[in-house]
Amino acid sequence: MDFTYRQLEIFRAVVVAGSITRASHRIGLSQPSISQQLAKLEESLGAQLINRNRTGAISLTPAGEFWYRSSIEVMDRMHTLLQEHDQTFRSSNLVLKLGVTPALRGRFMSGAARIARDQSGFVRFEMVYDLNSALLVEKLRMHQINIAVVAEEALVDEASSFAIAPLFTDRIVWAVPAEVPDDEIRLALTQGVEPAKLHPILRHYVEIDPSVPTRQLSNEWYFSHLPHAVPTFRAPTFAASIEFTADGLGTCHVLRSLIPNLSQNVLQSVKLFEIESQDRRVVLAMRKHLLSHPAFARVFQQIIEFCQKDYGPAMQAQVIRPLSDLKSQPCLA
Repeated sequence: MDFTYRQLEIFRAVVVAGSITRASHRIGLSQPSISQQLAKLEESLGAQLINRNRTGAISLTPAGEFWYRSSIEVMDRMHTLLQEHDQTFRSSNLVLKLGVTPALRGRFMSGAARIARDQSGFVRFEMVYDLNSALLVEKLRMHQINIAVVAEEALVDEASSFAIAPLFTDRIVWAVPAEVPDDEIRLALTQGVEPAKLHPILRHYVEIDPSVPTRQLSNEWYFSHLPHAVPTFRAPTFAASIEFTADGLGTCHVLRSLIPNLSQNVLQSVKLFEIESQDRRVVLAMRKHLLSHPAFARVFQQIIEFCQKDYGPAMQAQVIRPLSDLKSQPCLA
């Protein structure tokens, strides 16, 4: 198909104006020129896009409806690309849009913001949240963000499009209110235990939002290890989940990467146990062409170093007990 971006612009202008006459006044192009460009566009596409009545008003054919919606997407995308081009290659100003899941808040957010602020030409730092890595990768693809922290598996089909570097390994952690004695936890994890003997708190857990990838694994764990517990609560994020647990309402699962961002008040109110689960490799991803921009290349490298020297060790610093050790001890109940 041989048609131009300008022809799509003219077509969209006609649809918005409602007639070729009104579109002519708006875009400063003669009516014959507009009609000629529309005819060329329809010829290239092999389909009629608009119907004209005797008054000059237009209506869209099914093909016209499709291409009108598509023209909006194409032009909005082009506008975004041109803005990014100007910011990246025609300006010395740095606007960093970093995409993360909600677990990476607090300490991580401040560390990344500080890295951006210290760059020459820094103008603005934006932290963009989404509930899972797949949605963040889509934002990268659509140029809505320029760098993201995502699970490696979300990039399986996109690896060639991005510069990718490992940051840390994540794992699921089980959080239990600190008031629940270890003996009660061991008893609850004993196969065949009677529901009436369970500590009341251990009969409830917080279920995570369906869009979070670990939800199914979490529910399966509860079904296998605490079959008498029910999902009494639901939370959109791990950070919200552990607030329920810190208040003594039930147990929950969170990611280890959340731990450095929790307040001391929350950490003192819970016990943390690392469960046997599949490790998730977390990586930093950025579109490859941005590595040619010195400021973006420095930010990319410095976030990697921040995770290696600061954030990664902070994930390990908090006492998280292996659940297997707790289960191996005799139950005194």
